[in-house]
This record gives sequence, structure tokens and C-alpha cells, in this order.
Amino acid sequence: MWRRLHVRAALVAAPLLLGLGAVMYFLLQHYSAQAALEAGQRMNLGLARYIVEHQPPGLINSAGRPDKGLVKELAVQVMAINPSVELYLLDTNGRVLAHALEGLRGPDPVGVQVDMAPMRRLLSAENDAGVLLPVLGTDPRSPARANIFSVWAIAPPGGGMGYLYVVLNGSAAQGVAAGLGNSGALRAMAIGAALSTLLAAAVLWLAWRHLTRPLRQLTDELKSFRDDGDAGAQSESGDEIGVLRNAVQTLRQRIAQQFQRLEDSDRQRRELVSNISHDLRTPLSSIQGYVETVLLRGEAIDAPTRAAHLRTALRHVDLLGKRIADLFELSKLDAGRIEPRQEMFCLAELLQDVVQNYRLAAERRGVSLSLAAGSHMKAKVLADIAMIERVLQNLVDNALRYTASGGTVVLAIENHGAFMQISVSDTGRGIETNHLPHIFERYWRASDAEEAGASTSSGLGLAIVKRILDLHGSVVRVHSELKRGTRFEFLLPQAA
Repeated sequence: MWRRLHVRAALVAAPLLLGLGAVMYFLLQHYSAQAALEAGQRMNLGLARYIVEHQPPGLINSAGRPDKGLVKELAVQVMAINPSVELYLLDTNGRVLAHALEGLRGPDPVGVQVDMAPMRRLLSAENDAGVLLPVLGTDPRSPARANIFSVWAIAPPGGGMGYLYVVLNGSAAQGVAAGLGNSGALRAMAIGAALSTLLAAAVLWLAWRHLTRPLRQLTDELKSFRDDGDAGAQSESGDEIGVLRNAVQTLRQRIAQQFQRLEDSDRQRRELVSNISHDLRTPLSSIQGYVETVLLRGEAIDAPTRAAHLRTALRHVDLLGKRIADLFELSKLDAGRIEPRQEMFCLAELLQDVVQNYRLAAERRGVSLSLAAGSHMKAKVLADIAMIERVLQNLVDNALRYTASGGTVVLAIENHGAFMQISVSDTGRGIETNHLPHIFERYWRASDAEEAGASTSSGLGLAIVKRILDLHGSVVRVHSELKRGTRFEFLLPQAA
């Protein structure tokens, strides 16, 4: 399930949504604080002016010195109404002259330099709606921290000028704001943001699941189609796109293999027609020649010569019949019209029968044919006895054909645990290494094959051997050395 595309997309999107939710939460918190500052400054923008206009003159005298008594009395009145504000008197350069802070802790703000630029911007804000609030100025109690304020110029009697500087978000208000940092409203907002993020992830998961449904269906169909043709197909890893890519690649390979097989089949069909024409024409021509000789010369041929001609024609008829039978058998094997019929039989007895059947032919060739010592075991195998007999006949016939007089052909059985190994060895001329990959092909003969042996071979014997053993799930192996002989061997399962 975790490899599904919609699940992985949701898992990837969930952290992004959580991060986006966190960013939105902090941005909301920040701009909410900014909006609160703007609202507080806008509501109290004219506070300093109102105080200056409704107070008797004398807060700053003509010498530029503050009347601390009036300042204290004024601060008591204003701060009694709004405890969050702090009042300061500034000189014309923005330096703090006096204040009325009760219970002051930390350094005295008298003498602190207030930045004049924000003051000028705020003074122009009453006449210029284009000035954006909040305008943050110096907080005399904490010069490193900016704060909202209200300011108005004071014109003392006798000339000169100073400023009434009112910090709107004083220490008391900041303490209350800090206490609200862990308020229920903020916790509710954080929980709401988290729930919204999870809801968005769930909606995204459902949307991806709906959108990728056709892709999943197509992937399952391709996998099913591929697995039907590949019994050894393994389970796929990755999401739908990865599985789909692998399935398409596998199908492309299968299609390429099918095209290659079609080309090979067409080539083999053409070669088969050509080879059949050649193999059937040669004995037919010989038969026709000898029969015509006998008919044309008639009584002019003596009885022994006539009998020799007829025996030769008969031998070619037998060869022709054998080649046609081999072709018919191989065509049935290739077409799948013959299936092995599994039965239990004694392998040693079958090999002994084959040796007996070929003993006379071996003696005529001057070849010793025998069953190896130790091969008379009673072990039984499970296979189609008629097909395995055909395999042994073809191998023995092939060994006798290419083994010179005085040579030996030996059949042997060896126990290989759950299998029995059957081998046919000869001391014939052997096969060159570069010819070994081709010996099981139809009609293949080495260019330097002995003419006597090649002339009596249909070229299909080993192809039939390989096809029969393929049907049994076995593999025929060959070992050969020039002028030292050849050994064919294969395995059959022992019967339980």
C-alpha cells in the first residue's frame, strides 16, 4: 500500500502542507500583531496633540528646562486613564528631558536620544493619508526596540520648542501581551491550523486516489498480461509509474523476442524446405537410376548384377522412409502434438535392450558396443519410456556412424542423487569445438564430416534428441575431443 502513487504523493505533500501551515500561522501571528499596533497607533494618533492643547503652558520653559511637577501631574492623569502609555518630554533634538515613570527599574531614560525621522513621518501623517502605519519609533526605556508612539510639538512661552513623546505600548502593555503568548486563543488557532493541514492532506490523498485510478487499472492489466506469459514473473516494487515502466519494457522485450522467433521460424522453414527437397531428391534419383537400368537393359544384365541393383534401390528406399519418418516425428514434436507420458521403468533394462538391438549393426562395422560395468543397477526413473528409447537409439546410431572399425561405444548409468545420469560415449573422430553449438540444429553437418557417415544420416537425429529431452525438462550435454571421441549425457529423475 505504501508504494501506491497516491499514498506516496500524500506522504510527500503532508510535510509540505504542515510547513505551509506553520508559516501561515507565524505570518498570521506576526501580521495580527502588526495590525494591532497599527490600530493602536491610529486610534491614539492625536493623543499627544490633544494633551498639549489641553494643558496649560509651562511643561518646558523658555530655557528649555522641563517642569517636572507638571510632567508628573500630567502623567498621573493620563496614565490613570490608560496605564499602557508612557510620557516623555523631548528637546528640539529628540533628547529625553523628563519623564514620570513610577517604580522605574533599569537605567534612567533621561538623556536617551530618540530618532527624529519616525517623529517627522508621524507628524506628517495627520495631514498625509499616504503615510503607512504603524510608524515605529525609539522606546526610551529600551532604545534597541522600536515601539508605536504619538508625538506633538510643544511651544513654550518665550520661544523655543520641544516635543511631548507618548509611547503607546509601554512596559505594562508589553507585559500583558507577553502573558497572552500562551493564551487559549493562540492554542486554538494553532490546533485549527494543524487540523486544516491534516484535512488538506486527506483531501489531496482522496483526489490523487481518484485521479490515479485509471493508471492503477492500466498497470494491473499490463502486469496481468505480462504474468500470463511469464510464469516466473516476480512481484514489482515501486509505484504505479515504475511498475508500468517495467511492464512496458518487459512487453517490449517479449515482442522483440516474438519477432525474432518469427524470423527464425521463417528462416528454418525455408531451410527445411530446401533440405527436404535435397534429402528426398538424392535417394529418389538413386532409386530411379537403378530401376531404369534394370528395366532398360533387361535380360542383358546377369542375375547377380540385377540383384545388386535392386538391393541398392531397396537400401535407398529404406533410407528415404527413415528420413520421412524423422521429418514426421520432428514436426509432431515441434507442433506440441506429442506429450511425454510419465511412467516408471527400469533404466538398466532399457539400455540393455538398446545394446542388444544394435549389437549386430555394431559388429558389421567392427565396433564394440556394450553397457558399462556398474550400470546394471535396479534404479527406476520416471519418464516416457518410448521417447527415451528413441533418444538412446539416435545417440547410439550417431555414435556408430562416426566411429571407425576397432572403436568402442559404451552406454553408462550413474547415480546423481535424485537423478540418474545416462551417457553414450564413443571413440570416434570427435567434434571440433566451434561446431559443438550447432550439432543440435536441423540438417546441420560439419563441412568436413565423413561422407560415408553423412550420406546415411537424415541430419535430424540430434534435433529429435534435444526436443524430446526438452519436453522432459532435461538438458543434453556433449563433451568431445578431436580423434579421441564424443560423450553425450543427460539426467532423468529417479522414481520415488
